[in-house]
Amino acid sequence: MTHDLQSKDRQSGAILVIALVFLVAISLLAVGSMGSTNIGLHLAQNEESRIAAEQGAQALADVIVSDPGTTPVVGLSGYTICTTGEANCNRNDLPISNALMSAAIASGYVSGRVQRQGPSFRPPPRVVESSIDKFTSASFEVTTTYDRTDESLGRKQITEGVLVLVPNM
Repeated sequence: MTHDLQSKDRQSGAILVIALVFLVAISLLAVGSMGSTNIGLHLAQNEESRIAAEQGAQALADVIVSDPGTTPVVGLSGYTICTTGEANCNRNDLPISNALMSAAIASGYVSGRVQRQGPSFRPPPRVVESSIDKFTSASFEVTTTYDRTDESLGRKQITEGVLVLVPNM
């Protein structure tokens, strides 16, 4: 009877050691998966910031392109009209009619510039399908920037071309 009692004691100790080994293994797996979850969270946040920055810059570009007042046919090649606070501009009064974009510009994280490109006037491209003798064209480069890197929310700059038809007089 004492022999049976001793073998039960030994088995109980072995089970305890095996249970502790499994517990340590499970704990290591849990800690490892938490680390990879944090990496996934950071990746998702970075992607969200990148998309928000691109959408912010594109929204301002769309507002500028949709308003003919933002591309006045004045000055020569290189003539630049910018939003308030931009450097190296001929004018800093780029008219933005959208209230949301105006607030973003005032906050300082969105800016835009419209620069006259190429010769003063040239014939419009054939794809415009207009009477070549009735119009000339002026081209502009619209550059918008969304920059919230100080808040870790991304930065994006978008450049688009705009062609303005000007009636011959």
